[in-house]
Amino acid sequence: MSGALCLLLESDAVYALAREGAGGVTRIAWRPEAPAPMAEALRAEFGTPSALVVIIGLAFLEIAEPQLPPVSNDVRVRMLQRDSDRYFALREPAAVATDGAVAFAMPSALLASWIDVLALWSPVRAVVTLGEAAARGGHNGRWAVPADPGATGQLTIRDGLVREARRTRSAGAPIERTLTIVELADGAWRASTGPLDRQLLDTPMRARRQQQRTRRWWQSIAFAAAALLLLAWSGDRWRERQLLALQREAATLEQSTAGARAAQERLVRAQSEQTAIAAADRGAARADAPAAVLARLGAVLPRDAFMQRLEWAGAEWRIDGSANDAAALVPLLDADAAFVNVRAAAPSTRYLESGRTRSSFSIVFQTTGTPPVSRGGQ
Repeated sequence: MSGALCLLLESDAVYALAREGAGGVTRIAWRPEAPAPMAEALRAEFGTPSALVVIIGLAFLEIAEPQLPPVSNDVRVRMLQRDSDRYFALREPAAVATDGAVAFAMPSALLASWIDVLALWSPVRAVVTLGEAAARGGHNGRWAVPADPGATGQLTIRDGLVREARRTRSAGAPIERTLTIVELADGAWRASTGPLDRQLLDTPMRARRQQQRTRRWWQSIAFAAAALLLLAWSGDRWRERQLLALQREAATLEQSTAGARAAQERLVRAQSEQTAIAAADRGAARADAPAAVLARLGAVLPRDAFMQRLEWAGAEWRIDGSANDAAALVPLLDADAAFVNVRAAAPSTRYLESGRTRSSFSIVFQTTGTPPVSRGGQ
């Protein structure tokens, strides 16, 4: 078994670099729709690595800069996965990663087909976007990165976060500051031990990664216990016999602790849910809390209204979006006891969407600070 390996997947080639850096960069041609030959070529070149970290190139990624509520990054990922067709040009389930500023996504089925093939060859430790690998590697500034044939990807990184990512088609001179797998590998290995919400995963993949981390934790405990006992009993032949017995016990420890690990995972999930429910209850007690304002807007606005943005400036709230009849929304909100000083912040624009007339709205209002009486049937 060889050492760990880092892979960079681009549109027409896969680049491989051993973690120790020995042997340089290896390039393997591939077709994304048929990953099996690529895995066989890598097996012939490297044997069986101890682990893989996979970097997904910009050619496969949809890019968005979503305006999301001020919640944890893990919650942002779940929101982006749930409404992926709203934020990305995708009509199928998506694997999503975000660092809070820029979000990346790709079809979950396509990514899973690659990871499944690679996992048959070697354990996949992490799947990260090219942007996350660059940010974790400390590459602040503007960089050119590989993208589609005939296109150049550009990243702007500051303070360990991707601030801007885009693809441009240009026949001009290439940018000299180009990131390759050599510059990206170190950041990818760091990302492999970081938060799972910054890896490019869908929900089943994220659950499997969490289980793998828990399993490795228990294995580390078992091996540490075996090592300590080895030191304690290495004085004579009787201690050697005890050592052999302990090594056999350590080999079977993971299987025997499966029930305990499952119980621990259930306990952690229950504690997380309890904490989230308590936090939501505390926030919902205030009528001017973001959750309460969102809930009241959802109750008052008509079903055809689509709210794209909710902003709070310290004294006033502002919502932007579209509806079948945007002009009716200001009187509708003004009539509700939860809102005061309701007014239009910008002129409404009418347009056609799928043959239907819609109009944009931008409305500013304040909250009264007292929970309104809910309206039946709305």
